[in-house]
Amino acid sequence: RVHKSYGTKPLLEDVSFVIEADERVGVVGANGAGKTTLLRLAAGTEPADGGRVLTASGARIGVLAQRPDLDDAGTILDAVVAGDGPAAVAVRDYEHALARLDRQPDDAEAGADIARLSARLDAVGGWDLESRARATLDRLGLTDPEAIVGTLSGGQRKRVALARALVERPDLLILDEPTNHLDTETIEWLEGLLTSWTGALMLVTHDRYFLDRVTNRMIEVGGGGIQRYVGSYSDYLEQKAAQAVVEAAEESKRQNLATRELAWLRRGA
Repeated sequence: RVHKSYGTKPLLEDVSFVIEADERVGVVGANGAGKTTLLRLAAGTEPADGGRVLTASGARIGVLAQRPDLDDAGTILDAVVAGDGPAAVAVRDYEHALARLDRQPDDAEAGADIARLSARLDAVGGWDLESRARATLDRLGLTDPEAIVGTLSGGQRKRVALARALVERPDLLILDEPTNHLDTETIEWLEGLLTSWTGALMLVTHDRYFLDRVTNRMIEVGGGGIQRYVGSYSDYLEQKAAQAVVEAAEESKRQNLATRELAWLRRGA
């Protein structure tokens, strides 16, 4: 029963829904209806004015925002492999040492550091994270992990934030316009990745073809509330069309009744 207002206008009012572990939910609605706000509330990055947002114990949430909040002073690698966990720290140290050796091939100290850090990656089980980070950066065209985030364009920053969300492998992945700044080949790769995503997914996108192929549930936001639909975006459109036919029939009945009632009154019965 979540409530959210901006000023005196309620944007979302008495909204309730559940996302299960295997659901890939697309969020649709008119501009300004509250789609992005709904994502932020679910992610916990924006507080609700009323009601509660509950998350299963231990569940991890990964977020791609429209305007990612990244540390401008850090590198791409620091942003993508984030956190203080042993594996994340080991991967960052190892990759930074590799970059240093690339710049200075004769640096014996860097070579010794790589051997030591490689052993540490073994010890903390960090090779899977390292491999996943490298593969994701490569597929998103981020070829220089040591580039400083503050020097990147808006599109590059969005891809860095997307890489971070994917590399984290959260239990719930929340994506706001993930296909922006991506070429067709990369969108197809992302589509395949999300289609086989083992956790829950919640996304907003204007790419209706992408939305249709990735989702298996839909949430429509509008009028301060939501409607849930089972199936992909195509299934949602079919259900909306059927719903429109029923509503049109009901409206026709109501109009016919009004016409008969008005004629009865005019007869002065």
